[in-house]
Amino acid sequence: MRLRSFFSLFFGFLLLLGCSGQSAEPAPIPENKKQALNRGISQVRAYAATIPIHNLYLPPKYSYPRTNKVTHVMIHFISNAVQKPLNPYDVKDVYRIFITYGVSANYMIGRNGEIYRLVSEDRVALHAGKGSLPGFPEHTNKMNEYSIGIEMLAIGTRDEMLPLMPRKMYDLIAPANIGYTDAQYRSLNRLLNEILKRHPTIQRDRKHIVGHSEYAPGRKTDPGKLFDWSRINIITVRNYTVKPGDSLWKIAQKFGVSMQTIIKYNNLNPNVYLKVGQKLRIPQ
Repeated sequence: MRLRSFFSLFFGFLLLLGCSGQSAEPAPIPENKKQALNRGISQVRAYAATIPIHNLYLPPKYSYPRTNKVTHVMIHFISNAVQKPLNPYDVKDVYRIFITYGVSANYMIGRNGEIYRLVSEDRVALHAGKGSLPGFPEHTNKMNEYSIGIEMLAIGTRDEMLPLMPRKMYDLIAPANIGYTDAQYRSLNRLLNEILKRHPTIQRDRKHIVGHSEYAPGRKTDPGKLFDWSRINIITVRNYTVKPGDSLWKIAQKFGVSMQTIIKYNNLNPNVYLKVGQKLRIPQ
């Protein structure tokens, strides 16, 4: 969709949101059971291949070209509860928050699972601010440059929100508007799947998919205590030290994973022998 001005984009997006990558309306399933089954499988594959994403770009001044490889995804929450506790998730209002505070994110996920693209992945969004992450000293105060930011339309616990709003205002928020929805978790998983395909330097573990509070503890609380990390298919990683007589095949059999998984996860050269004492990370 091409719009002539930023203002026409801003005021027209709710009526004319364009979804990129949506499949066409599926044809009616034929009566023959075998044909119906085959057609159904084809339709599932077609829909799984793409994610409908609404382009809701922020102005270019809220991002800049990316030059470093992406190694992380950072998850946040955002709402307009401070101004409108009874209607905290109006997308226009949240969009204005980004503009007002001069911040941005690459994606935003709505309460019904709708995904909005705010900044292209090839540009650095301004979402992390100052902070540090254990094991990644080069990311100190530079996490924006190494990460993709995802904002979830959500509200945290009372204690997490008290620095932003008084208790009486928090109590006006409907219980259904606090925390996260099933649809959001589903969309987040689908979005992560696609992001990780495009950026193999991001590993699907808790060292590389993080919350804002882990990078800026004491300053930020999102995505908060109500975010269920177990629902985004994070890979559990075990550390293993190569022992005498070990081979990739033996280690793969021991942990029930493929040799290709170990090779990819540890960036190994399959033509080079393992060394006794070598440290490996085994995804489970």
